[in-house]
Amino acid sequence: MKYFIYISFFSFLILLGCSTPEKVQTSKPSSKNGKKIADLSDLEKREYEFIFFNANKEKLLGNYQIAAGLFNECILKVPSEPTPYYEIAKIYDYANQNNLAFENAKKAVELDTKNYWYRYFYAYVAQKIGNTDEAIKQYKILVEQNPEQIDLYYDIAGMQLYIGNYNEALKSYDLLENKIGITEEISLQKEKVYVKLNNIEKAAQEIQKLIDSNPDEIRYKVYLADLYLANNREEESFQIFQEILEKDPANTYTHLALYDYYRAKGEKEKAFSEIKQVFENKDFEIDSKMQILLSYYSLSENDSDLKKEAFELNKILIEQHPKDAKSYTIYADFLYREKKIEGAKENYLKAIELDSSRFAIWSQVMLIEAELQNYDEMLLHSKSALELFPSQPIFYFFYGVANIQKKDYKEAAEYLNIGKDYVIDNPTLLAQFYANLGDVNNQLKNYKDSDTFYEKALEIEPNNIFVLNNYSYYLSLRSENLERAEQLSAKANELEPNQPNYEDTYAWILYKQGKYIAAKEWLEKAIQNGGDKNAVIFEHLGDVHAKLNNMEKALEFWQKAKTIGDGSDLLEKKIADKKLYE
Repeated sequence: MKYFIYISFFSFLILLGCSTPEKVQTSKPSSKNGKKIADLSDLEKREYEFIFFNANKEKLLGNYQIAAGLFNECILKVPSEPTPYYEIAKIYDYANQNNLAFENAKKAVELDTKNYWYRYFYAYVAQKIGNTDEAIKQYKILVEQNPEQIDLYYDIAGMQLYIGNYNEALKSYDLLENKIGITEEISLQKEKVYVKLNNIEKAAQEIQKLIDSNPDEIRYKVYLADLYLANNREEESFQIFQEILEKDPANTYTHLALYDYYRAKGEKEKAFSEIKQVFENKDFEIDSKMQILLSYYSLSENDSDLKKEAFELNKILIEQHPKDAKSYTIYADFLYREKKIEGAKENYLKAIELDSSRFAIWSQVMLIEAELQNYDEMLLHSKSALELFPSQPIFYFFYGVANIQKKDYKEAAEYLNIGKDYVIDNPTLLAQFYANLGDVNNQLKNYKDSDTFYEKALEIEPNNIFVLNNYSYYLSLRSENLERAEQLSAKANELEPNQPNYEDTYAWILYKQGKYIAAKEWLEKAIQNGGDKNAVIFEHLGDVHAKLNNMEKALEFWQKAKTIGDGSDLLEKKIADKKLYE
């Protein structure tokens, strides 16, 4: 006995461990062996009960392979007992060996045709393997045997819908309705089926049944109006909406539907009147109003009428929801799009006042402050944002940039260095950190660090025009690595030609290299391209003429630089002494 059980267990372990167990079957008894439990001797009954008990115990413990082996032993002992087939079928189902689950469930049903759970599980497994006809057949038998079991009707109808047998599904729902009466669930399901069959009249009748059974439930009238509206029966839909408003003048959904109705007919004033009533209803959730305004945002950019409506709705939103940050955020978005930047900033700040946890709004405020070059407020707000979002690199960046503008280079360097280490998967932002660290370290005369950061920025963005220009210019001022400076500046002018500041930088590098004729040509080009209001360019041109021993021309350009203003500290001395100082 022990040897035989061991072999059976080993076989079943292999069975459940296989990835393709299609050919493996439960041990089948001889057709001659039709033993039932009643046919067993007392000793055999005790052995059977012991094995069956242990099988259930192992199943409860989650030892499904052992349990299956033991249930298989029960089948070998008493082939006509259905329960072990049922239990082993459930284990096969758990192991996703669906065909074997199906065969064993079927055997359990054949051995006990009256057991509800055997047949129900068999129907479930049949459905699982895609044998829907067999599943429906079994559910119908279950209905015959258990006519008061309501869930079975739902199961049959659901499967009939699944295979597209809509007419049969309707019959099943009719049987169910005869059992339990008119319900919302059944009527709405039947309505959907009739819509699939393109029988709108029948679909409408189902909704009308709900209305007749509960005339005070306005929601059902809305369903009927929706049905008509979706099927191009606008007038019937409109009539129902009017009936709804007679009973419930504040019905928001109806006003929304009428808004769509009037817009489709081109009656803009009536449409806007409906949507205003929606926004004036403070009980209507703000998120839905936000969705409406977002649709306005995408549609109104080139439509002055819609734009006007959007701004009026924004103001109503704020009136009805003055304590919600969303009201001010969406209004600020509209203002920003229309270049009303100060107004946008004011509303973003109001939103922050109500809800300071909104990262995106803080970012937008600082972008606006950068655009307005309002570095005092950027300094204040970026520091506040850092306290709330200490791991967000963008706020370190804004705080660093603000300190650069305030000429607090040490503070800028400290925070830019910290912030760059928080950048993840954003090479553009990281390049901006490196570029600004290049600028700030140059100001602090940490030239080696400055050059390292510029090079890192260019590794990420080789065509960053500002880095190319600033790096090359600072190298020229120090008269260091001028070949590299010339290469960088030449690339800047290639990427953005006819830009006087970049041309001036390139000319100054040539000047530092002693290429005075070429430098003069580039400076003259810079003046022609709009640099005629730039004192530095004229002063540089004067310096070049001085190097070419043309002091008269040098003085002429130095004087022009002085007239414009903002020349170098040596400009006055050059003019007074008629001599080049560097």
